[in-house]
Amino acid sequence: MAAIYLVRHGQAGFNKLDYDQLSELGHQQGQLVGNSLNARGIEASLAIHGAMRRHRETLQGAQKVWHAHGPVIEDRGFNEFDGDEIIAAAHSELNVPGFSNEGIASNNLVQKTALGIYLAKQENPNKAFQKLFTTSVDRWISGEYDDDYAESWNQFTQRCRDALMRTIEKAAGKDVVVFTSGGPITAIAKHYLGLDNEHAFKLNESLVNAGITKLLYNQHGKISLASCNEQEHLVGAGKRFLTFR
Repeated sequence: MAAIYLVRHGQAGFNKLDYDQLSELGHQQGQLVGNSLNARGIEASLAIHGAMRRHRETLQGAQKVWHAHGPVIEDRGFNEFDGDEIIAAAHSELNVPGFSNEGIASNNLVQKTALGIYLAKQENPNKAFQKLFTTSVDRWISGEYDDDYAESWNQFTQRCRDALMRTIEKAAGKDVVVFTSGGPITAIAKHYLGLDNEHAFKLNESLVNAGITKLLYNQHGKISLASCNEQEHLVGAGKRFLTFR
């Protein structure tokens, strides 16, 4: 069987207005991923990344030390869900530029600004984000308000599975490394582990930046989750490299 390695992006620019970029630590985590891929002797037929900046930058960090891969392909199917939209739908009381439905519909850069603007004003950005995230995701995955979202939870999980199927087709029985986000990893793990929504997001909360999840597959359609959220390459480099946001 061949393997698909799903790499969560490194630490993003949490304290910056543009969340969709890596912090200095995130760039270092990307290189640690590359060290791990080298240590495993992984020769990937393809390197795939989502269309988000933090996905590309994590791949670029890995490429500083890891070169054993074929063509690099971008696939938007591995993009994270739109956190700004999900938070805006659940928290209409937030008066932040970009957190309006009109802004979400008309401004493709909203994800780069709205959440960052709000969090930059908070005394404890991590705590503020977690509170917003938890209540917003609970509403999103409930299925009761699907018309409020451009992409429902079910549509999102289907989109991630479709991206995985495209990857398997392109890989043609060989190993692949995919640089993505926690949401797509959660959606894929949920499907192949048979998790309900509640337990899927408990898993999501445990995913570390630059962690590695491994799927095994064959060309007869069998897919299994071999490991999830591997982090030895981070722990071995020092406690500071183990981050969640």
